[in-house]
Amino acid sequence: MVVVGIDIGKDVLFAHLRAAEGSPAFTPCALPSVENTVAGCAHLLQWAASHGNPPSDLLVVMEATGVYWETCALTLHQAGCHVSVINPAQIKLFARSVLRRGKTDTMDAEIIARYGVVMQPSVWEPPLASVEELKVLVRERETLLETLTQERNRLHALQHKARNMTTVVALVQQRIDLLKEQITALDHATHTLVSMNKGLSESLNLLLTVPGYGFVTAVSVLAETQSFRGLQSGRQLSAYAGIAPAPNQSGSMTGTAHISKTGNEHLRRTAYLAAVGAMKCKGPVGQYYRQLRARGKPAKVALVALGRKLLGIGFAVVTSGQPYDDKFESKRTAGSLDQRVPC
Repeated sequence: MVVVGIDIGKDVLFAHLRAAEGSPAFTPCALPSVENTVAGCAHLLQWAASHGNPPSDLLVVMEATGVYWETCALTLHQAGCHVSVINPAQIKLFARSVLRRGKTDTMDAEIIARYGVVMQPSVWEPPLASVEELKVLVRERETLLETLTQERNRLHALQHKARNMTTVVALVQQRIDLLKEQITALDHATHTLVSMNKGLSESLNLLLTVPGYGFVTAVSVLAETQSFRGLQSGRQLSAYAGIAPAPNQSGSMTGTAHISKTGNEHLRRTAYLAAVGAMKCKGPVGQYYRQLRARGKPAKVALVALGRKLLGIGFAVVTSGQPYDDKFESKRTAGSLDQRVPC
C-alpha cells in the first residue's frame, strides 16, 4: 500500500506520494498542482500509475476542507482507491508534533502523506445519496430558522421605535413571509424524501417511538449520523456528537468535568433540544432527568446527560429494529445513574 497525501484547494490539488509501513521503499515524490475536478483526479491517478501504483494500491488521505474535498474523494473512491478523509485539526496537531517549520501547499500535501503512513486512518465510505440529500435539507431548514428569528427580532425593534419606519417594516415583513414559505417547502421536500425511501422511513418510525423525538429531531439525527451507519455503540455516537464526558485530572489535581464539544455541533444541538422536550415525560426518560436534578446537578448538566442518553436510545432502537420499550428502559435507567455525569 502506498499513501497519497492530497492538499485540497478550491480550484487545485497538490499531491505527495510516500511508501506506507512495510511497503517496498521508494523515493517520495510530489505532483505539481492539478485542477480540483474529475479530470484533475484522473491526471493524479495517471501520475500514481506512472510510479507503478494502480488505484487499488493507493491509500489517499485528504482533509475535510469545506465542501471542496467531496468531488476528489468520490472520484478516487469510485476509481478503486482507499480514501481517508481527516479532520483538519488532526493534521494541524500532527504537523506540530513533528515540528514542521513553514507552510506551503506542497508541504501540506507532504505532511498529510506522512500522517497517513504513521496513523493508518480508517477508510471513508461515501454517504448514501438519500441521506446526503436529507442532511442538506435539514441544515438548510436550520439556517432559515435562525435567519427567521433574527428578522423577527429586527421587526420587533422597528415596530417599537419612536418614529414610524413603514417602508423598512414592510420589507422586513416580506422577508419573514418568504422565509416561512421556504421553510414550508423544505418541510414538504423532507417528508417526500423520507416517504420515498424505505430505509429512512423505517428508521424514522422507530425513532418516533422514543420520548423527545419529533419528526424534525428524528430526521436531524438520521441525517447527521447517516442513519447510524458505521457507528458501533452509543458511546461512540456520543463521542461523535461531542457530548461525551471529558475528565480533567492530573496527579492530585481534579478539575471540573465537562463535555468535550469535539464533534458534530448540529447533532449535539439536536440532542439538547430533544432533551428539553423529553425532560417532563412521565416515563423513565423524564425520571432520569428528575433524579439527576434531585442529586444536585444543574439543569443544563442534567439536560446534556439526558440528551446523551436519548442519542443512545435512538441508536439502540434503530440498530436493533425494535421500538422503544418503557419497561426495558426503566432497568437501564436505574443502572445508568451510577455512572459519572460531567458537571
